Amino acid sequence: MLSVETNVDRARSLEAKLRAYAAEIALDSEGPIPLHYQLFRALRQFAQKHHLATDDRLPPEQLVARIFGVSRPTAARAIHGFVDRQQLTRTPGRGSFFRSKQRLDFTLLANSLSVVDAVRPPCRLTTEMITQTLTGSIPQDVQDLGFPPDSAAVYLRRLRCVDGQPVMVCDSYLPAELFPGLQDKELVQGSLYTTLASAYETRIVQSSRFIEVTEVVDRNIIRLLGVPILSPVFLLTGLSYDEAGRLCEGIVSHITGEAQFSSTVGDQPRPEIDSPSGHSRSEGERRHA
Repeated sequence: MLSVETNVDRARSLEAKLRAYAAEIALDSEGPIPLHYQLFRALRQFAQKHHLATDDRLPPEQLVARIFGVSRPTAARAIHGFVDRQQLTRTPGRGSFFRSKQRLDFTLLANSLSVVDAVRPPCRLTTEMITQTLTGSIPQDVQDLGFPPDSAAVYLRRLRCVDGQPVMVCDSYLPAELFPGLQDKELVQGSLYTTLASAYETRIVQSSRFIEVTEVVDRNIIRLLGVPILSPVFLLTGLSYDEAGRLCEGIVSHITGEAQFSSTVGDQPRPEIDSPSGHSRSEGERRHA
């Protein structure tokens, strides 16, 4: 257990860092974005920058107001944004403490095409099927990547959770003519790619994926992820192909802002094979999920 002196030193250090950080922040009281939301976003970046977690206490709202030059109600609303997102707990007589939240780490240069392999023990990934049906409505994001706009597709929506915390809403669109009856099948071992391999003898070997930052406005995604409207999320879109080069899947995933992406690069040679399209594929690309 930390000593009182250590806690006091930590609080003082955190306050000093917050003052230095505030000197670099430009809040716009005349702009279209509410001042309390600007302050919340600034405090959120500060918490991420300094890796604040359990036992780190946020300075009192009157001090936050003074440091950033805003009113106490504005500071209170900004701090309450952390409470709404379950990132802060308030203890009467002690203050507001950050809660440790599980981050989902993604490897950009992965040895697998499956998101399942992005989560390592002791973290536990679970998946809940939300929707599994036929559809003729293909999102514009997927059409822009090259998915046929007028084709019938099997639509799957899955909610991914890490240690019970929602982190990703995954939407997959698969050509119905390639996978007849998929809308009625239970996924083998809960894996779409394993199901395609076992039931349709189709192995996904290549996937192009694109990531951008957006703000979530879809009410169903907001509900599933448990975040307020306009929360920042990663939008991942892409297309997946089988060994014959056939387009097998269009991907749209909304990933909570608590995720982080990393990659390791080097000059290590990778084993390659010739693909039907003439392009070589790495061993990682040949593994299925």
